[in-house]
Amino acid sequence: MKTRFYILLAAVLCLAACEKNNESNDKQRDITYTIAPAASAIDNATTTTIHLETEAEWQELLDRFCDYAEEGSEVTFYNANHKVTKSATKDATTFSTSDREAMKRWMAQMEDEGLTVTVTYDPATGTWNGTAYATAPQPQEGDCYTGVLVYVQQDYYSDYQQYSYWGLKVSEDSVLRLSRGGVYLTTNQPLTVGDTTYYAGSDMGTTVTLCGTLYSRWGAYGDYFVLVLDGGSPSPQGEPPLPVYIGEKDGYRMLITLDEEHHRMYCNSTLADLTWQGAIGGGVFDYSETDQTDGLGNPIIQVRGYDDHDHPFSIERVNSTTTVLRDLGYYSTDNIVHNLDEITLHRTYFCWETWVCDTMGFNIVIHLNVEGDVHYTLGYSSSPFYVDCVTYFGIGEFYPDQFGNGWGTMTYTDTGREVEFIADHIDQNTVSLTLADGASGCLTSYVFHRIIRAD
Repeated sequence: MKTRFYILLAAVLCLAACEKNNESNDKQRDITYTIAPAASAIDNATTTTIHLETEAEWQELLDRFCDYAEEGSEVTFYNANHKVTKSATKDATTFSTSDREAMKRWMAQMEDEGLTVTVTYDPATGTWNGTAYATAPQPQEGDCYTGVLVYVQQDYYSDYQQYSYWGLKVSEDSVLRLSRGGVYLTTNQPLTVGDTTYYAGSDMGTTVTLCGTLYSRWGAYGDYFVLVLDGGSPSPQGEPPLPVYIGEKDGYRMLITLDEEHHRMYCNSTLADLTWQGAIGGGVFDYSETDQTDGLGNPIIQVRGYDDHDHPFSIERVNSTTTVLRDLGYYSTDNIVHNLDEITLHRTYFCWETWVCDTMGFNIVIHLNVEGDVHYTLGYSSSPFYVDCVTYFGIGEFYPDQFGNGWGTMTYTDTGREVEFIADHIDQNTVSLTLADGASGCLTSYVFHRIIRAD
């Protein structure tokens, strides 16, 4: 799905052709320029290509550029037919002056060298400020973005840990991952754009303008954007799985699988606060959105607890992957001791599967780490406090068995005892767990269903 990256400050640059004749005073030019309110969203920019026949027309256009800047706009222009030397692509050139004619001469010189020029005006000092940088010639169509070449580290679960990606940093907090031919471009290979080749290491930090189609994508630890350089699209990704939010505080741990479509939370928790255990501890919880906000302006949700009452929590979206969940009852006068007022949760995809046993209304939740190393914990379980029988799925941790299938020995953190299970995989999304020693709890076996987006 094509999208516009709303926080980009770079102007949209389109390609244009021109004839260069250094011997003529009246040389033709095709100048592409973008006028955008300074520090505005990219959608507010307007881009125009104009054909100039004479030097007088060129000087008149430079005057208009200065006028636009004085009016508070950011002006970006370039002439795509100019060639630049490789050394010219290394660093951006800056220039500041209060002399309008000096600024025009500098702009004309930078255009003659084949560079892209951005000009702004500071009314407080009466100064024009310019930046000039190389524009890589590109054959494909699409929106264009200016930035510096950077490394983008692979996600933790990548198959190619030894590599990093080529990225284009367009602002302090915005980096576009580069793609061509349906694959992300890794820095173990040079980056070729038109007639120019860039090499990892020596050319990192080079200012360039790259054109293509922008797509949003998601990974295990965050959302990101991909700039496709060949007019195609990234490899199909499909819908993301249900996100799992993980948080730890003061020795407590909480994992929440969030189903926003059905307004449901699948939780396991070691939180010792009874108000959390009743309202959003281990188990399955429904919630409803409200039109209310807390004192910080964050939206409030009502979570239906095991007492059949709604409990207010607020959700602060720190960024696309981090959420702060606050118990608004923490500040109440209900005579119940509240030990935990909030917890910060970090979203992840891929690594966690969510399984629920809802037999007899138990709503026992298991989070299973399918990417875990066999030497480390593979999963957690949490039986709701109201289950008045031995379920063997209290606040526990799973360890892999000798086959490493993830349904092995469970160790309870509250007692230190170990319980072994025999796993019978009924189908891809259903597993029956039976006590290996034949002992029984509430049930002879516990059937768990994997929670997926389609549920």
